[in-house]
Amino acid sequence: MAIKPFNAVIPGMGVQMFGPPITQGQSWWVAPYSGSDTASGKRPNQPLKTLAAALSKATANRNDVVYVFSESNTGTLTTDYQAATLDWNKDAVHLVGVNGSPMIGQRSRVAFKSTYVTASNLITISANNCMIANMEFFAGVASANPTGCMYLTGDRNHFINCQISGIGDDLMDTAGAYSLWMYGAHENLFENCYIGLDTISRGSAANAEILLTAPSNAGNMRNIFRKCMIAGWCMSAGNYLFLSANAAGAIGRWLLFDDCVFHNTGTSVATGVQMTQAFQIHAAAGGHVILHNTTIVGADNVNATDTGLVLCGAGIVPNNATKTDLGLALVTTNA
Repeated sequence: MAIKPFNAVIPGMGVQMFGPPITQGQSWWVAPYSGSDTASGKRPNQPLKTLAAALSKATANRNDVVYVFSESNTGTLTTDYQAATLDWNKDAVHLVGVNGSPMIGQRSRVAFKSTYVTASNLITISANNCMIANMEFFAGVASANPTGCMYLTGDRNHFINCQISGIGDDLMDTAGAYSLWMYGAHENLFENCYIGLDTISRGSAANAEILLTAPSNAGNMRNIFRKCMIAGWCMSAGNYLFLSANAAGAIGRWLLFDDCVFHNTGTSVATGVQMTQAFQIHAAAGGHVILHNTTIVGADNVNATDTGLVLCGAGIVPNNATKTDLGLALVTTNA
């Protein structure tokens, strides 16, 4: 059994260990433009064409790694286009983009085919214990049917340096649309990720960048967002949210945003508007939303219903009257 290095590029640091220092599993290589699903996929010069083919060959719980080459700075030449929802459903099978590692617009991409009109999402992460890094997931197609970008039901996954963007077309600005939907997902970590999109307006119907619901009030327990940017372009103050956990039991114990920025670009665009509130949290959500060193731009309130479940810094509860929350969660109205 071969023991292989598990490496990826971190900007400004060269090649570093990016996850487990070694893996007993197989490396699989994907080149969306030049690859072929009839190739072996086991060598960089024999890449597969699609992630679906690589996932079908990978073995669960062996720490197999799927590497996705960028092949151009042009998105169409470096994207794995999906005709159906891609379900990443094998535990401990990791996904790493090989590219310049920007935070936004990674050239290892997953997107809808232009003909996609199904009432579903771009990618489902139902597996557990996976590392997903340096990837862009873009759900944008001229149809009102697709629901969102990433649907996460798995536990203990680690997302690093990923873009997760739903509502990527004006027609997708529909009720319930999302960039990231977490459904009973526990102990996941998002680091240095860009979630949302500020080039397509949203809010003509009630939708959110991050949506939390849970089966049988089981909650989404102990999930962490660290150094992430959650962004959007609000066109209707009362409809659009950064975070919706407006269901009983949607949060288990706590949800942490550490050193994050929520930005509504609508306040800097002539056709955009200030959001009524950044978050909508059910009074019986079942846990706290903790904002540590986190900034909110472009919303009148953090949580207008004032459930007392959103905490900033030293236990400060945002409320309707406090615009800056003692400077710990900045809202642009009076800033």
